[in-house]
Amino acid sequence: KNIMRFRSFGDLEAPTWLLLETTTLSEISSVRLKLLVKQVISEILVGKLDWEKVVKFTTQKEKSEIDISATKGILAAIHFILASAAKYDVDEESLTKEIEQLGLPKENAVAIVRPYRENKSALRTKFSNDTFAINRPTSFIWSKDNSSSAEDNGTYRLKLHLENGTFHEICVSANKFAALRHELIQVQALMDGRAGRNLASSS
Repeated sequence: KNIMRFRSFGDLEAPTWLLLETTTLSEISSVRLKLLVKQVISEILVGKLDWEKVVKFTTQKEKSEIDISATKGILAAIHFILASAAKYDVDEESLTKEIEQLGLPKENAVAIVRPYRENKSALRTKFSNDTFAINRPTSFIWSKDNSSSAEDNGTYRLKLHLENGTFHEICVSANKFAALRHELIQVQALMDGRAGRNLASSS
């Protein structure tokens, strides 16, 4: 079986749900699709999406109307394509070719790629900041709960403090705590850019 892999999706196959949405994306005129793409980019970069315009672009079709559920599917498909392409730093030519391979007409592929090209740098910066800056862990505090039965060798209470001032608290068994502690220290080291120096000392 020949598997079609896409650079835009990290050299993986296109998700099945996305393939199901390509039929609808193909039926939208390239002009309206480009306007939809701009709305999605606006929502990604500044959190602003004009829902009335989105509905107008997707329901006023010559042949038939698209329901709200389908409209949300269209937006999700566009968002996925833009986000994945930006994440993997895909160039305009490659993205156009791969969108056509998904089954979209060339003019529709161009309608997606041109706004992507114009906003690629901003999209990459946005996704990079969201990945590494939001809710960054600042500290891990754990304590042993001796009130539990001896059979499970005690339980541990873990409190994870985040950069935004919130925290999460969980209780785990001794065995799970040992594994979780090791993984969390690795994550914190990676986030601090000290993975190479600290992974050995955290074990």
